[in-house]
Amino acid sequence: MKASFQLYRRLLGSARPYLKVVVLSILAMIAAASLEPVLPALLKPLVDESLIKKSHTAQWQVPLFLMLAFLAKGVAEYVASVSSQWIANKAITDLRQQVFRHQMHLPIPVHQAETGGRMLSRILYDIPQVGAALSNAWIIVIRDTMVIIGLTGYLIYTAWELTLVILAIAPIVAWLIRVASRKLRGSNREMQETTGRMTGMVEETLNGVREIKLFGTHDHEDARFASVSEQLRQQTMRTVRVSAINVPLVQVLAAAAVATVIWTAGSLSAQDKLSPGEFVSFVTAMSMLFEPIRRLTNINAVIQRGLAGAQSIFELLDTPPEVDSASASLPRAKGELRFDDVSFRYPGQAELALQHFSLDVHPGQTVALVGASGSGKSTLINLIARFFEPGAGRILLDGTPLASLPLAHLRAQLGWVGQQVVLFDDTIAANIAYGRPDVSEADIVAAARAAHAMEFIDKLPQGLATRVGANGSQLSGGQRQRIAIARAFLRNAPILLLDEATSALDNESERAVKDALVELRKNRTVIVIAHRLSTIHDADKIVVMERGCIVETGTHESLQAAAGAYARLLASGEAGQAMETP
Repeated sequence: MKASFQLYRRLLGSARPYLKVVVLSILAMIAAASLEPVLPALLKPLVDESLIKKSHTAQWQVPLFLMLAFLAKGVAEYVASVSSQWIANKAITDLRQQVFRHQMHLPIPVHQAETGGRMLSRILYDIPQVGAALSNAWIIVIRDTMVIIGLTGYLIYTAWELTLVILAIAPIVAWLIRVASRKLRGSNREMQETTGRMTGMVEETLNGVREIKLFGTHDHEDARFASVSEQLRQQTMRTVRVSAINVPLVQVLAAAAVATVIWTAGSLSAQDKLSPGEFVSFVTAMSMLFEPIRRLTNINAVIQRGLAGAQSIFELLDTPPEVDSASASLPRAKGELRFDDVSFRYPGQAELALQHFSLDVHPGQTVALVGASGSGKSTLINLIARFFEPGAGRILLDGTPLASLPLAHLRAQLGWVGQQVVLFDDTIAANIAYGRPDVSEADIVAAARAAHAMEFIDKLPQGLATRVGANGSQLSGGQRQRIAIARAFLRNAPILLLDEATSALDNESERAVKDALVELRKNRTVIVIAHRLSTIHDADKIVVMERGCIVETGTHESLQAAAGAYARLLASGEAGQAMETP
């Protein structure tokens, strides 16, 4: 219970920037709640004075006061509702933005450790649940609690003996709500995890729709989805059953209390200890208690879903972002890289991905990394970009350890072109200038021309203003690669990382991309991972890797003549698909 209070308190803290509107909303709720007992209070003079004693004054005063009370109550409720919803929506917008921003700053291992779709479902599922708890729920909790307090105070004032009968059920109701809260919170946590799996499955299926069609696995994927969907249905029904049984139990207890009150009130009236007006007023006030109590009981399920969502969101927000406390800085790097006895193991893996790796890369040098899959080539690029930190040893740029450089400064020295090009659903110009919104169109055109991309851009109806679609779906693989190369040209970084940039292309596309890469590599330090001989034969140094270690280094000619590991890779096709020379 204490943890739930602290969680909700933290959640309400997101409304702190809007304190003035919060105060207005609470004052409006207090005004509306304070006017709630007016109706039963006016029934006493209506019955005793107007109906029984035939008072002419009471006959016009009671309806007038009733009308004025409801008018004031309506205005107060309108102000309370609109201001509360405004606060909740502002707070949720801030929270959604905070989650989105924080996710982008989380370390890569955190993203990899997440279940597929879980990151996405936090924004699509968890935050709307929190939104419901912050909007409708807190309005109902505050307003109805005040209404209950006001009506209970009036009941005590009218007939304290009868009020004690009603209050006797309060501990039982509180216990029922507590038990239901615990069960609902657990069920909602399970639903969040399952929703994350479902989101990941939908995303995975949509991305792999070509493979599904080619392999004819529609039924298999349909069965997988049906299994997760059925699991989510069962979990949802558990929460529905708990919520559904909670309300009638509370109502049965309330009905028992009402029956006892009516019987007791009849006895008091028979003894002339309760006037007819007081009796009608008391029963009316008591019946008006049922609706806020019912709403508070029902809203518990919404609150528990919101708290479960908030717990998930705050766990994410409490996850430390990438460590970036370095203060050293360099001007534009020369491009000298040094790997000094570097070892690294991926989280959860038993074997080292790199072990005692040492290598010097001089400015302007092109170094090709070759080796079988799993030999540690891509791991080196991940370490250079500080997506991961070495377990042992260090990497230096121009003599400065990478850990001493701010992440933004380090990554500004890097250009990257990979096999899987990520393009955003925007124009070609915006994708080329990604990260450089200040550049001119002339610079974008120059970069595109250098990347041999204008050859196809000029043929498009809208040219650079053409939208590429989700992840570049409107473009071919070779066109996407050339846009990525144009992006690297525009970035003009001193170090270029090429991760199998041509391995998925046909021969014609490869030739266009290769010509662009030749231009891009000039006057830059280049680390290239490649399977095709045509992209590594002219490297200044070829590094052959096995199981995270260097087994050979040299030029293409010297390594081929040595008839060692590199020659075996060539013979097997691992380092040179098709074995053609340019």
